[in-house]
Amino acid sequence: MYATLTSSKISLTDTTITIEINNEVQKELLSNIKQDLLDALRSLLSNRQTLLNIVVSEIAGEVKAYKPDDKFKMMAEKNPALLELKRRFDLNVEY
Repeated sequence: MYATLTSSKISLTDTTITIEINNEVQKELLSNIKQDLLDALRSLLSNRQTLLNIVVSEIAGEVKAYKPDDKFKMMAEKNPALLELKRRFDLNVEY
């Protein structure tokens, strides 16, 4: 539960707390304790109107890089200066 709650996006809109999680397994785990969690939150917030909404977010096709060239392309997307470094020193990223 700790890992699920610390890695999820939690937002508050009016009296609704929305927890955005990554997959259906996490949703099932949270659904099992939803009422206990909601009761604890209502008690802590002193607000009986608080609602809890659990949403599964869509992960946009996370791509894993396995080859050195793919790894370099992903790193260059994050830091374009790597392309200049590769060009300037005529580096070969494949080993």
